[in-house]
Amino acid sequence: MGAWGTGILQNDTTADIWSEFKEHYNNGLSGKEIRIKLEEEYKPDSEDEYYGEIWTGIAHGQWMYGELENYTLKKVRVSTNKKWLILWAENEKLLQQRTEVLKEFMEKIKTPRPKPLKRKRILERPPYFKRGDVIGIKINEDNYLVALVIDQNDFPEYGENTIVITDMLFNNQPTINDVLKAEVLYLDIGGPTSYHRSYYWAIFGARNMSRKIKDTVKIGEVGGAGYLSLGNGIRIGDWNKIPELYNEQVEFMKSNKSEKPFVVTINNILHPIQDLQDKLIEWDNKRWMEVIERAKHKAGLNK
Repeated sequence: MGAWGTGILQNDTTADIWSEFKEHYNNGLSGKEIRIKLEEEYKPDSEDEYYGEIWTGIAHGQWMYGELENYTLKKVRVSTNKKWLILWAENEKLLQQRTEVLKEFMEKIKTPRPKPLKRKRILERPPYFKRGDVIGIKINEDNYLVALVIDQNDFPEYGENTIVITDMLFNNQPTINDVLKAEVLYLDIGGPTSYHRSYYWAIFGARNMSRKIKDTVKIGEVGGAGYLSLGNGIRIGDWNKIPELYNEQVEFMKSNKSEKPFVVTINNILHPIQDLQDKLIEWDNKRWMEVIERAKHKAGLNK
């Protein structure tokens, strides 16, 4: 999980909670019922790393619908303490910005929202692609970026696809054999918090994809009984930022050396080998533990 900005919803945890909150509310649950449900799901009182983001998300949801409880307000007030701001602790500037955002948020929710949101009719958003689809994502006027769909969630109200992005550009549609040789895109940066710093795969929601889905083409299909795992964390992707992230990496590589530990191709994804899988798991765990430990140290949680 991670953050891509300092705004209230600019981190995976709070964004997920807000998405779930809207779904539950539109299905008829009250703000209190949703809070209880989310507490049971996320267990914030036993989750040191994301405690603040969980309660901020619940408070945001209840306030938006005009049902903010005093219970939630007390919890979110505690959660704004600096020791819970782990996701931003590595960067002093971002930490200060996040602190200011939380102060403004707390001040805002003291007063009920003038026009609370109303329940909406639920629109079906099934996934756009199925497992094994090879697609091209438009990057600019001339080029598309090759990607592989490795999973799908068929819930009609919030369909989603898990997609692996490659570094292979094309303006004339490639063959499947060409796609198999394509390397998985590694992002050394990916925004102010280095949120995507890894081999680039993520879960993309159909609702998030809808605006630019017309800029995506299907190249073909590939089979595979199982897929190589690129990481243990759950990454929620923003479909609209793929061109930006790709271009950031291209600019970065003009004057820097990548930290990418080894090459992973689409063929590797489709035909997993245990040795490579073990290397990926070891590398991914090590990288994330370093990030978490540095963040905890800056936040004073290791004292």
